[in-house]
Amino acid sequence: MAAAVSGSRDTVTIRHADLADLDCIVRIEAQSFPTPWSRSLLSTELRQPGSIYLVAVLGGVVAGFIGLWHVMDHGHICTLAVDPDARGQGLGELLVLAALDAAVGVGSDVVHLEYRVGNAPAAALYEKLGFERVGLRKGYYSDTGEDAILASVRQLSTDEGRARLDEAWQRWKSERGLQVAVE
Repeated sequence: MAAAVSGSRDTVTIRHADLADLDCIVRIEAQSFPTPWSRSLLSTELRQPGSIYLVAVLGGVVAGFIGLWHVMDHGHICTLAVDPDARGQGLGELLVLAALDAAVGVGSDVVHLEYRVGNAPAAALYEKLGFERVGLRKGYYSDTGEDAILASVRQLSTDEGRARLDEAWQRWKSERGLQVAVE
């Protein structure tokens, strides 16, 4: 994907992250999580085979990112964060949609993720996008001991799965009033 970004505030650009985005990713990570991943770990993640990191660029600035691991025919969303100043515009949802498309593009039929039991906004987002709760990891988060909900969305590569994704993209575009450029 090209590195060009849109300068318009009414267009959000989704593109693959690169090392030039690392400072923004580290800043957003630190603002979003009680125990953020280190700069070193995030740098490694951006270069790791099987990792797909996407950024949302709004007004020429990285406003959010998502990380997806691809192993065989499964994807795993390992991280998602949006700059606090850019929240409320649906960028998290847009990043998940882009990650699901990317997962299908590399052969994933199922995508998994986990989120904190107490994270109601995440629960609502993932449910809206068709993720189903499939398990619970007791004490998963070492910083608080909080449990993690495991969730999956399946059959992404089927005609029905693609239709669900297309419908979710159309719904997002009609609700948000932003143009989307995927590079």
